[in-house]
Amino acid sequence: MKLLLSLLVALLASHVGNQDSAAQGFAKTPYQDLIQGRFMHAEEPLAENGLPLWIHGDKKIATGRKLYPLLVVLHGRRNNAKPGEEFTPQAIAKPWTTATKQQQNPCFVVQPYYPPKGGWEKIPEQLDATVAHLMKHLPIDPQRVYLMGFSNGAQGTFQTLARDPDRYAAAITVSGPVDPKSVVGKIKAPIRGWVGENDHDLNKNKRCIALAKELKDSGVDIEMVVVKGAGHACHGVPTGDPKVHQWLFSQKRTK
Repeated sequence: MKLLLSLLVALLASHVGNQDSAAQGFAKTPYQDLIQGRFMHAEEPLAENGLPLWIHGDKKIATGRKLYPLLVVLHGRRNNAKPGEEFTPQAIAKPWTTATKQQQNPCFVVQPYYPPKGGWEKIPEQLDATVAHLMKHLPIDPQRVYLMGFSNGAQGTFQTLARDPDRYAAAITVSGPVDPKSVVGKIKAPIRGWVGENDHDLNKNKRCIALAKELKDSGVDIEMVVVKGAGHACHGVPTGDPKVHQWLFSQKRTK
């Protein structure tokens, strides 16, 4: 009887120990010092062949056993950035990290970035390596990885969805079309896009609408909203709309 009780105690201790290890496992990662409940900066890439980034995540979601969504936010070109100017979290990323939004939809928000005079089309491998590294070292739900991009970031979003169609559950784009021939027939994820009525830079208004039509005709669940009276920077419309947040986080990747 004593031997049986000893074995039961040992098994229970082992079970509790394993639970504690699981709960703390994700904390012991390259990101452990960056998960502080506010945007934190990794000036040097943490992933091999990856990108520097800003990351927002709460310690409570980083150390538990539950899996959470990841939102990857792609910025526009930085051609006007001054030499040595620090990249900071932008207006397209911050609305997803407010206390209210994190309470409603707890998630990791990451804004990777490239040097001035770059472009997402030039560094697809670095972006993919960064996302894969995040998913390996944080408790991220592989069925709920999302993309959002503005301007060149929107172009990068379309290109990434076409390049890696089985990774992303949904995407939001603002003011950034691509050549339909480069993505049609390759994208699976649903997309919600916005473009300003007065965005005439490279005729983005008509190009976004034409791209959405071709993607829709190919079977993609996509809607492109033309924002009345707006120009190029109309990203505040989707990021400020609770229904957009609700739509995004309700999407799950099709297995």
